[in-house]
Amino acid sequence: MKKKRTKTAPRKKKPGRPIKGAGVPALKERIDAEFAKAVKSAKSYVENPSRLRGLFVEAAKQTESMPKEPFAETWPYFQAMLRLIRAYSDGQYPEVPENTLVVIIAAIIYVMNPLDVIPDALPALGYLDDATVIALTVRRSRQTLDDFMAWETSPR
Repeated sequence: MKKKRTKTAPRKKKPGRPIKGAGVPALKERIDAEFAKAVKSAKSYVENPSRLRGLFVEAAKQTESMPKEPFAETWPYFQAMLRLIRAYSDGQYPEVPENTLVVIIAAIIYVMNPLDVIPDALPALGYLDDATVIALTVRRSRQTLDDFMAWETSPR
């Protein structure tokens, strides 16, 4: 014999209790939108070596005071990105595909913006979006970065 199911009223969510996974798509959309702005800006740096060199100088200075923990294993690649744009702007290393260079420059621009999706001033959270952008950029440009680091260590 089957038991008859009774309809129950939907459970009310307790106030102040976050819904698991809530806001993640919205956060991703905001990061994507901010990164798209950075890409648009990055395109103007590719053809202007002195402006690109200025971006490197400012970014190198800013990274001195950044916490390394949020970036975990991507920190060496982040540093390689900075060295790559310096070498490119100086004309020492022109072998970078333009679309990859734009993505790397955009990532640097995004990280340098203190008021990006999660403001950098927020303790423990401020650099999480920056670290995410760097990780995604490394994933997309790892071969170019590896080639660059090999070039750096090769005798010239």
